Amino acid sequence: MGTSIFVGLTVAVLVLALSQFPMRSAAPRAISPLPDTNPHPNGGFGQVIGNLIQSNASGTLRDDFHAGLTGWEGFRSSGSDWNLGGGEVRPVSLRLWKPSTSLSNYELEFMGQIDHKSMDWAFRAADLHNYYATKLVMTRPGPLPNAGLVRFVVLDGRERERVELPLPLTLERGVDYKVRVSVRGNRFLTSVNGQLISSWMDNSISRGGVGFFSEDGESSVLKWVSVSERDSFIARIASHFSLIAYPTAITFPTAPAASR
Repeated sequence: MGTSIFVGLTVAVLVLALSQFPMRSAAPRAISPLPDTNPHPNGGFGQVIGNLIQSNASGTLRDDFHAGLTGWEGFRSSGSDWNLGGGEVRPVSLRLWKPSTSLSNYELEFMGQIDHKSMDWAFRAADLHNYYATKLVMTRPGPLPNAGLVRFVVLDGRERERVELPLPLTLERGVDYKVRVSVRGNRFLTSVNGQLISSWMDNSISRGGVGFFSEDGESSVLKWVSVSERDSFIARIASHFSLIAYPTAITFPTAPAASR
């Protein structure tokens, strides 16, 4: 019975995918010099399924900051230390996107630029004192691989277990980078412009939203952010297609539980 239901749902998803072919637009052009590591660069049917998963399988929150900083809350009063202009924002102290704070499993995507040193974000942020944090860091100027990733956990306001990893990438100031963070269960995948750069596991925080910040000596520009919730029934069915749509997710070595 269960198999019949799944087959029926699969057929329905495939029919929906086929109906989308006439509406597909040309593939977007590259937005940064990072290489594309997807072994299926032309997309194909699996990519169609992936696009449907992203657009139809779950509710999506999106903010392009043209309406100001409504919904972003931090220790300081709204707008007092985030610089907003022209639909772009420069984060300073940590602010959380309140509509996302009740979520558990989701896909975070955002577009930003590194202005000085790094671009920083938080996820599974239960509040301003408990969250996971990640930094995409320019370790040195120049064209050689100059990237690093820093990640840590903040529990009860105290930073724990900071890890710094080199990345085989070259980052540049003033270049758009699209970051995607997949948050599911105790596993977190991070990619930049489609290239998987980090996979790690942790059980400290089970629920919480997203946020952005910059520490002393850092500066970045945030252009838009979206969060797609992944706990709906349709999203769980659609997740069976994730290995087709995003094959890079299975090529990264799996870390043991609670490792950093």
